[in-house]
Amino acid sequence: MKGKINLKTILVFGILILVIILSVFAVGKIRTMTSNASADYEPQGLVSTPATDGKSAVVSWETDKPVKASVFYGTNMASLLLMAADSEETVSHRISLGSLKPNTTYYYKVVVDENNTFDNEGSMFSFKTTAAVTPTPTVELKPEITLAPTIAPSATSCNRTTDYDKNGVINSIDFMTCNKGTTTGTATATATPTITTNCTGDYNKDGVTNSLDRIKCLQDGNK
Repeated sequence: MKGKINLKTILVFGILILVIILSVFAVGKIRTMTSNASADYEPQGLVSTPATDGKSAVVSWETDKPVKASVFYGTNMASLLLMAADSEETVSHRISLGSLKPNTTYYYKVVVDENNTFDNEGSMFSFKTTAAVTPTPTVELKPEITLAPTIAPSATSCNRTTDYDKNGVINSIDFMTCNKGTTTGTATATATPTITTNCTGDYNKDGVTNSLDRIKCLQDGNK
């Protein structure tokens, strides 16, 4: 009869409603689990530190649970072709990025698994490497060489207080004896000359034999 609801139809509708309810509950549960997992692995205190040479950088962060993460990076945010990863599961992540160019902007994202990618809401994290430093050439200073002053030899001077002829009397004959034994213009004096007894006569012919006769004899070149 028309107007009567078939029992089979009621059962079908009841099963359909139950499936819908279970599906909604399952999706919500999955979303909750995924959300909790993302929270556990979400980078906290994310910092990128470029090296001073402009050729590398370090990306570091913390997570609530230990996990092995990767960093994808490159100069084009739409195509991050380079990758570096943790060596093991950890909560303190410190990943070194190499093959960088100086004075260049790099974009990167952190990936834990297919369901946990942290990319700054699609705009990517970024940093700029430092400019290349040109080393300052080292100038080696040569020590100054100080030349020792040349000391010209001084001529040996004769004084009037030395008994050069060794006769026990200091007079002008001693001074003349010293001068005759000195080489002019040099610093070395010859040995004290030996006065011979040849100059013993009255050379000036004044009738008296004295020191003047000996002076006369020496002036004449006698020895």
